[in-house]
Amino acid sequence: MRMFTRSLKAQFIEAFTLLILLSSCFLAAITGREASSEARYERGLLLTNRVQSLAKALDQSMWFWIKEVDTLRHTIGLIGGDMDKVATAVNRLQDTMPAFAWIGLMNPKGKVLASTDGVLQGTDLSICAIFRQGKNGLFVGDVRKATLLAQLLPHPENTPLKFVDISMPIGEGELKDWVLVAHLSWTWAREVEEFILSGEGSDTGTKIMVLGADGSVILGGGNDAQPLSLPLLQRLEDADSAWAVEPWPDGISYLTAAVRCTGFKDYDGLQWSVVARQSLDTAYAPVRKLVSRILVAGLVLAALFALVAGYTARKVIAPLKALTLAADKLSKGERVTIPRNEGILEIEVLSSSLSTLVENLTRAEKDRNRIQYAAERDSLTGLLNRHGLAARLDESMPELQLNHGVVELLYMDLDGFKPVNDTYGHHVGDAVLTILGQRLSGCLRKEDVLVRLGGDEFLALLSHRDSTPDIMRTVRRIRETVGSPIATDGLLLHIGISIGHATWHCTEEPVEEALKRADNALYIAKRSTKV
Repeated sequence: MRMFTRSLKAQFIEAFTLLILLSSCFLAAITGREASSEARYERGLLLTNRVQSLAKALDQSMWFWIKEVDTLRHTIGLIGGDMDKVATAVNRLQDTMPAFAWIGLMNPKGKVLASTDGVLQGTDLSICAIFRQGKNGLFVGDVRKATLLAQLLPHPENTPLKFVDISMPIGEGELKDWVLVAHLSWTWAREVEEFILSGEGSDTGTKIMVLGADGSVILGGGNDAQPLSLPLLQRLEDADSAWAVEPWPDGISYLTAAVRCTGFKDYDGLQWSVVARQSLDTAYAPVRKLVSRILVAGLVLAALFALVAGYTARKVIAPLKALTLAADKLSKGERVTIPRNEGILEIEVLSSSLSTLVENLTRAEKDRNRIQYAAERDSLTGLLNRHGLAARLDESMPELQLNHGVVELLYMDLDGFKPVNDTYGHHVGDAVLTILGQRLSGCLRKEDVLVRLGGDEFLALLSHRDSTPDIMRTVRRIRETVGSPIATDGLLLHIGISIGHATWHCTEEPVEEALKRADNALYIAKRSTKV
């Protein structure tokens, strides 16, 4: 059983809307997948370029600081043993470049004889690696904490002081065995980082770290940063840079890029690594925006297509609706004219075919009625014949049996008709039969039935359905009416009638038994008339 029925227009709109929505979702899914892959690739390259920029800036800066120390070394070599002038030179360099937290000149035994602001002057640092390594040539030490200097130097920040050590022998003049030492404050690396992060393409979803050779976080990790171990870092053993989507120690996957610091010119570098991570939300934000726009465009298109579908459906359905109404009226037996529609070939063909079908059915119905009428009606008088009587009885039998129906039968035969027919000819006899058929019909009620059984025999069926017929009165009226003179073809003729009566109880006996009784009654009536 159908739970509900929707109009063709509604189905038309739903189909168009669903098609556009599914197409939009499919397009958004395909585009999102392809765009995500493309965005991941582009963001990976962009992130790699940023960490490469920071690594390059760190290496170039370190090379620059080394050259500054080297220039100071040549100056001290020219100054010679005048420690006051050496102190002036080192202080001037610090004033010019504050990134140098401390600069000192050590004699061959490791004692500091000149330094910036006199810090550690006179202190024996011979046990320090910076002195021992610096005696043999250029030494650049990795980032470290300097507890002693942190106590002696101004330090407004809360984070521990970190330095990069640079030392080298004077190598010329009277001070050639002396060692020049510089502690480069790690704050310059933060300045480089801030410069890189504030550049084009920067965002708050990106974090950059600098790792030492042992994987320890020396920049960007906070005070409690733990050594970082990522699978991506292992790939730097075979390549200078790499990027991938990797899980971090916090359990979240990030787009990650890493670059190895390889030095600059004659500076070989300290094997630092620069690592940057970017949240996937930030990396895929343009993709999500694109997908959202596609879905919004899909919704807009769906609404527009729904309007178009509604308009189109109205154009298509209007003639179909007219045909449907016509067909509905036709099914109820009403006479209709099938509307002709033009503009849509299929509907035009349908309306033409339906119109032709209705015409054929109407013609066939008329032919059937005509044939049925001819089969059930007497061709001369127009009264029912034996076949018509049988059809009428079959049609009314259910109602008669339901109501315990009683029918009065009057079996009638004309008296004196045969001599008239033999004397004046069949055309006069036919005229007499026609006139008498009309007279007999006028003697009966509207609900009664009159049948010409053949020749000059007639049968009347008087029903009790609406009222009880007065049989004797009806018989007298028939005899009086039939007995009246008949004027036809210039003749004035007199015809009589004999009537046999029987009552038919339709639920108790077949009609044939009642007809036999009525026929016997007619026979008796005709004999009594002759006597």
